[in-house]
Amino acid sequence: MEKLAELILIPSPAMGHVAQMLELAKLFITRNHQISITVLIMKLPDYIDAVSGPFVDSVIDSSSSERLRFFELPAVDPTPEWSSKTRGHFVNRLVQTQKSQIREFLISQRCGVKLVGFVVDMLCTPLMDVADEFGIPSYVFFTSPAAFLGLMLHLQFLEDECNEDVNNCDDSTTLLSVPSYAYPVPPSILPMVLVDRDTWLGRFIDFARGYRKAKGIIINTFAELEIYAFISRSEQGSLPSIYPIGPILNQSKSQSESEEAEITNWLDEQPPNSVVLLCFGSQGSLPTDQVKQIAIALDNIGCRFLWSLRSPPQSNNAQFPGEYTSYSEILPEGFLNRTEKKGKVVGWVPQLKVLSHEAIGGFVSHCGWNSILESLWYGVPIATWPLHSEQQVNAFQLVKEIGVAVEITLDYCERNKDQPIVTAEAIENGISKLMETNSAVKHEAKMMKEKSRASVTEGGSSYLTFSKLINELLKNAAV
Repeated sequence: MEKLAELILIPSPAMGHVAQMLELAKLFITRNHQISITVLIMKLPDYIDAVSGPFVDSVIDSSSSERLRFFELPAVDPTPEWSSKTRGHFVNRLVQTQKSQIREFLISQRCGVKLVGFVVDMLCTPLMDVADEFGIPSYVFFTSPAAFLGLMLHLQFLEDECNEDVNNCDDSTTLLSVPSYAYPVPPSILPMVLVDRDTWLGRFIDFARGYRKAKGIIINTFAELEIYAFISRSEQGSLPSIYPIGPILNQSKSQSESEEAEITNWLDEQPPNSVVLLCFGSQGSLPTDQVKQIAIALDNIGCRFLWSLRSPPQSNNAQFPGEYTSYSEILPEGFLNRTEKKGKVVGWVPQLKVLSHEAIGGFVSHCGWNSILESLWYGVPIATWPLHSEQQVNAFQLVKEIGVAVEITLDYCERNKDQPIVTAEAIENGISKLMETNSAVKHEAKMMKEKSRASVTEGGSSYLTFSKLINELLKNAAV
C-alpha cells in the first residue's frame, strides 16, 4: 500500500486560530485521499482560557477520519512573568517552549511516514526552525486578511531594508500609503501590535520575517473579497507563493445543545432581518461604563437585539474573558425588564449558527477575521467596533474599500489606556444605519455572499488555488 503524504499542522492555542486550523485539516482530508494530517495541539491553562480546551476536546472526540489524528503537546508550567503581560505575550512564550517537544515528536515519526510539509499558524513561525532542521518545507496559515499580511510585510521591509523606525507612524497625522490597501491608512488605526515598540520588535517583525522564509502562505480569504490586496502584492522584496483558499468557516460546536436551543428558539420568534447581533469574539469584552453606553443606545433605538455580553478578565492581563453571573449587576437599572420583549442578553453564542438565521439583519462586530468571513457567508452587513490585534485595519478595509460595513468606531483599542468612551449617540447612529432597509451595505453584503460561496465551489478561485496547493505538497512527497 502506498504511503500517505503526511502534513503536520500547528495552530496557535487561541480558540479562533485553533478553529480555523482544524477546519483547514478537514478540508485537506476531504479534497485529497493521498494526504494524512497530524495536528499538534498546544493548550492554554484553564485559568487563562476556559473555552479553547473543551472546544478542542470536543472536536477531537467527534473526529472520525483515520487520516486525521491529534497529538497533544505536553503542558508547560508558565512562570508568573508570562501572566503579567498580554495574552499575546503569554501565547508567544508558550509557543517558544514547544520546540524541543516538537523535535522529539518528529524524531518519533521518521520511520514509515512521508512528511511533505509543516503548516504553522501565523503566530507560530518560530516553529519553522524545527522543520528546517529536518528538511521539511514550511507553510504559514495566515488567519487574517491578505491586506494585513501586506501591511506587516511593508513595515518589515521599511524596518529591515530602509532602516526606518516604523513605530513613529502612529504619532503622525499624515495618511500612510500602504501597497495592500486601496486608500491611504490613517495612523490612528494602525494596530497596537505593529506600533508598540516592544510588541513589534519582540514578536511581530519576526513573524513577518518568517512569512518571507516560508515556501508558501495559505490565507483564509478569497480573491474576490480583497481584489486590491492581490493586485498589489508585488511588494518590495521576495515573497513566497500565496494561496487564498477561503472562506474556511468554523463548523464545530462549542456550546451545549440546551444553550444553543434557547437562543435559536428565541430567534425563531423574531421577524426576518429584524435582529441586530452584538458579539465581540472569544477574546472580546468591554468595561462597565462602555457596556452601559451600549445599553442606553439599544434602549433608545428600540430595535430587536441579541447581545453576547462577557466579563473582562478579572485577575491578570493574559486571561481571556469569562461569563457574568448576573447581567443586572452591570446593566442600567430596569434595562432587562424594558427590553425583554425585543432583546436577549446572553454569554457565549454559537455565532455561525446565529448569523445563518433569517431573523438576523445586522452584526455589531469586533471585526475579527473569522467573524467577518462568517458574516459575509450569510450576507449579513457589519457595524465596526474593533478591539485589538489587526481589527482596526480590518474595520477600515470593510467600511472604506469593500463597502459591507458601517462605522461605529474604527480606532477603538482595548490596550489604549486613554481610550475614549464610544457614546450612546455614536452607537445609535451606527446601528440605525446598519439596520436600514435596502441600504448600500446590505446590498454589498448580499453580493459578497454570492461571491464567497462561488469561490469555494468547483471551478471557483479558492477551489482552484487549493488544488494548486495540494499538487505542490504532493510534489514535495515525490522529492
